[in-house]
Amino acid sequence: MSRYWPGAALAAAVSLVALTPAPVPAAEPAAAGGSSGVSVFLTDLATRTYLARQEGVEWREGAAPVGPALTIDSQRTYQEMEGFGASFTDSSAWLVGTRLGAAQRDAVMRDLFGRDGDGIGLSFVRQPMGASDFAVRGDYSYDDMPPRQSDPTLSRFSIDHDKSYIIPVLKQAREINPQLTLMATPWSPPGWMKTTDSMIGGELRPDAYQPLAEYFAKFIEAYAAEGVPVRYITPQNEPLYQPAGYPGMGMSAEQQNDLVKNHLGPTLQRHGLQTGILGYDHNWDVPGYPETLYADQDTSPYVTGTAWHCYGGSVRAQSVSHNSYPNKPAYETECSGGTWEGDEQDGFAAAMDLIINSSRDWAKSVVRWNMALDSRNGPTNGGCLTCRGVVTVARGANGKWTYTKTADYWALGQASKFVRPGAHRIASSTLGAGDVQDVAFVNPDGSKALVAFNSGTAARTFRVQWGNRWFSYTLNSGAAATFTWDGAQAGQTDPEAIGSVDVPLDNADGTQALASYDAGMLAAIPQVRIGDQWLGYSTPGGASLTGPTKEEPLDRSGWTVSASASSADDPVGNAVDGDPATRWSTGAGMQPGDWFQLDLGSSRTFDRLVLDTTASPQDFSKQYEVFVSDDGTNWGGPVATGPGDTVNEILLPQVTGRYVRVVNQSSAGNWWSIHEVNVLAPAGPADSVPDPSGDVQRKTAQLPDGTQLLVVYNPGRTAAVFDMPLGGTTYAYRLPAGASAVFTTRAA
Repeated sequence: MSRYWPGAALAAAVSLVALTPAPVPAAEPAAAGGSSGVSVFLTDLATRTYLARQEGVEWREGAAPVGPALTIDSQRTYQEMEGFGASFTDSSAWLVGTRLGAAQRDAVMRDLFGRDGDGIGLSFVRQPMGASDFAVRGDYSYDDMPPRQSDPTLSRFSIDHDKSYIIPVLKQAREINPQLTLMATPWSPPGWMKTTDSMIGGELRPDAYQPLAEYFAKFIEAYAAEGVPVRYITPQNEPLYQPAGYPGMGMSAEQQNDLVKNHLGPTLQRHGLQTGILGYDHNWDVPGYPETLYADQDTSPYVTGTAWHCYGGSVRAQSVSHNSYPNKPAYETECSGGTWEGDEQDGFAAAMDLIINSSRDWAKSVVRWNMALDSRNGPTNGGCLTCRGVVTVARGANGKWTYTKTADYWALGQASKFVRPGAHRIASSTLGAGDVQDVAFVNPDGSKALVAFNSGTAARTFRVQWGNRWFSYTLNSGAAATFTWDGAQAGQTDPEAIGSVDVPLDNADGTQALASYDAGMLAAIPQVRIGDQWLGYSTPGGASLTGPTKEEPLDRSGWTVSASASSADDPVGNAVDGDPATRWSTGAGMQPGDWFQLDLGSSRTFDRLVLDTTASPQDFSKQYEVFVSDDGTNWGGPVATGPGDTVNEILLPQVTGRYVRVVNQSSAGNWWSIHEVNVLAPAGPADSVPDPSGDVQRKTAQLPDGTQLLVVYNPGRTAAVFDMPLGGTTYAYRLPAGASAVFTTRAA
């Protein structure tokens, strides 16, 4: 509860070896020793090699050759894996359940969910609740009504539609793999619950929140009665997108928070249902959405974790959000492959990248989209025409329906066949994009699996180092290999060889959470340049900083605005016209180097820049730099950098200048938009500044590159407040319950 000076702790930062290591699964024997053999399973599309066992390799000891290495440390463990998989959309289940004959259906289900023979052991299925953009018979829910009629008591609720072919394939999958996890997600609730009276577009009606909660409970109970338990649900698929041609519904973070806190969570609890709620279920580019749920101490207990999609932003968002709320796990729940990726090799590369990097960034599940599609990428229901299934079901030359395996099948198999539910990810270094990428696991029985993929353009020879043992291997460009072995690690691993540090955090109930940091994550937190140092600070959802002075927006009269490019419909002046409904936009997908500039008319002193994109919640710059100049020509280096947000409040060191330029550093299909921009300046003492309160933990660490870290964690049940000095100003930092913040110092 005392006031605290972070800089003092940062100066005394300790390395990883001084920290308590993460718990090691009991399956990892304590004594050194183990098997000398490593099994190898290879997929190389160029040589038509598919998950084929190769000649094994032997561990070696002693001096290792100099060169690129993948270092494994099985004594450092992370998230428990629940599985890899895809979705039995209505179209997928119809193809497998009704088009294939019994023998072919049994064969494809064994290939997908079995582990023996050619089976790849998929163990996670994300199930649409009703129609999605892949449905055979158009739009449907479990309680459809004629236009302008409603059924608030759900007297017409029925899952009969699913009993013909969806539930049978799900039951068969569970019979083949009893460890199967099922999650369920609505693309739209029944139309009568929505403002459009349709499954297309709209939002949830205010009087439909409780009926929707009961709708979920009825669905979970009905599926359980059919022998298909649902472990997780999400309130809404892609809540920040309202498609015009297939079922969907808009739902803001605040609306979802209301639904979960006041209706869905209590209703599941009242029904005695143990099904977990995953928040969000949308892209990596708006991590503030799920953190809105975590920051509310009344909502957070109902929310198990976050469901993520891959279609916007960076996978690193999973790690950033995990570190902000380290008790809330990540689930990657949708990422379709498709013809936009290129040829089969490109599709395989995209799938391997997803599998490896989603897992490295804390995902407990890795899920593609359709389990099966036909030769024309359908049947579709007004949505994607270029998506690819894990298998393709089509008529053969003899007129009979059969199936073939796609690049997604082989990519998923490199992990799912060897990484069992209950496995834990273990520490490994990586050579990164354009080289050999990897992720490693320890299974419940103690066996290890290393999944590696050569994303480069040429064959690559590398060393795998595990304790004091090593072996060398060569992977062709575009090839993937899974290495499996038994035994315990002999010898310790140099933390610098992994490239990250782990910070254990103590929960109030005696359990332990874990945050993990590496140099690549620095771009994911705001940073300001103070003299010859960059100071970074994370702001988990719900966190806030209050300075000792009031801030007021500068008068915008006399300002001149300009930009690198503008849409004819969204001129740059819209950003300062006082109307939050209008916007400036680039008129094209944002690219690095796009800029937006303010001429304040005269030299002014200020300390905060606010870019508001609330009316276009996904169109903010995903990564920015801020420059200040006296003459609009000589800019010097950036004074601030960091990730964007829907309302991006960029804290600056107190600076003086006439010109302010924001430069986008990211690529995205979204147009970069700003609805309103304001520059805030000190305006006398603050009316009130929160006093320090609550007990927080503080731990220090140092990255291999010398960056010093201070991690502050609030294990309590209410928000805590502590002091954060920054550039000569001390801010009161409010940290929500269960959240952690990191403060970094590195040379400029």
